Amino acid sequence: MTSTHPSRPLLATPPRKPVMTTTIVDLLAVLGAHLAAFDLAAPWAVRVTIGGTRRDIEAQLQCQQPPEVAAALLAWADTLTAVTAQAWRCYDGDSVHLSVTGRLPSGATVRVYDAIPYTRHGPGANLPPGAATSLRPGVLRALATPGQVSV
Repeated sequence: MTSTHPSRPLLATPPRKPVMTTTIVDLLAVLGAHLAAFDLAAPWAVRVTIGGTRRDIEAQLQCQQPPEVAAALLAWADTLTAVTAQAWRCYDGDSVHLSVTGRLPSGATVRVYDAIPYTRHGPGANLPPGAATSLRPGVLRALATPGQVSV
C-alpha cells in the first residue's frame, strides 16, 4: 500500500542507505528517533524481535474510534517505505486489527496496528475469525473519513 497523505511527504529527506540495526536497544532508539522526527500517534505497547535475520518492531496504538485508527495508520504509512496494509480478524471474532507494515529509514521493519470493532460492513467484514487479508490502498483513507464505509 502506498499512501498519498497530503500533509506529509513520503520521505522528509532523501533516502539514506539502510544500516541494519543489531540490538534491541538499537531498534528502540531507531523507533524513538522516528517518533521524534514525525508527528505520529505514539504507541502504548512496543514489541521488538531479534532472531536470525529478523529485526522487527511492532507498535500497538491506542486510538478510540475507527476513523482515528485509520488516520493514525495513514500518518505512519506516510513516513515508511515499502508499505503494505492488512486486516486480521481476531480469533474471538469481535474485533479486527488494522495494520501497516513498512521500513524505517534505518532499514528496520515496523508493523503498526490497532483494533477496531468488527462490523458486517467494515474492513475485514468478509473474514472468518483468525483470517487475514491485505487491504486496498483506499480502505484506510475511506475509513479515516467519518461516514465512509469500505470493505
